[in-house]
Amino acid sequence: MKTSETLKAQAGPFNAKTLYVNQNHIRILRYSLSSVALLAGLALMLAPAVQARNKAPNAAPPGPNDEIQVVGHVPLTDGSVARFLATQHYSSYYLYAEREAGKSVTLIDVTNVSKPSVLANVPYSSGGSDSLAAVAGTAALITSAPAAPASAAAAQTIRIMDFSDPRNPRVAREFTGVTAMSRDDRRGLIFVANTEGIWILRQHLAQDPEVEKAYANYVLYSH
Repeated sequence: MKTSETLKAQAGPFNAKTLYVNQNHIRILRYSLSSVALLAGLALMLAPAVQARNKAPNAAPPGPNDEIQVVGHVPLTDGSVARFLATQHYSSYYLYAEREAGKSVTLIDVTNVSKPSVLANVPYSSGGSDSLAAVAGTAALITSAPAAPASAAAAQTIRIMDFSDPRNPRVAREFTGVTAMSRDDRRGLIFVANTEGIWILRQHLAQDPEVEKAYANYVLYSH
């Protein structure tokens, strides 16, 4: 069995200089590790800035614009449209398109303006003297008068103009041979008829970015 004297003899004499050197090595090692950690942290912090500087600057996104755009179309081939009457039944929206000289009336479902559908095309029975007086949903009031020669209304040209750049206004869309036009202000819709059929336009006013930002802040911080 080894005694404490034997262990001390095997370990050798205590050397204070060796202990001092080892402590210095420990301090240097700790300093090196701290420096590495600091440099790594600085690299992580500076990386986004370097990437942003190296990335090519993107053009500022265009601001929101007011628009009048085509959202639907109904092709018609059996005569021009003389006038429109819009109405509603429950949650469905209907458009009555009366043909020229009282020939017929076409009932169109415009609930989904991007997919309008023709529900009926009803010919008048009085030989050109009938006309729509009023409509209420799926009911219509038709009047009859002695047939008289009627001159067709002169076709016109309607243009959608874009004045977002006042110095350079441009024609966004043009409709020629227009025979009828009507508005549904409640839904922000415009109905235009020409030789190509019925076009459904929607008016859209751009949202003010500052108002949207204020509303987002209100929603985010008011609850």
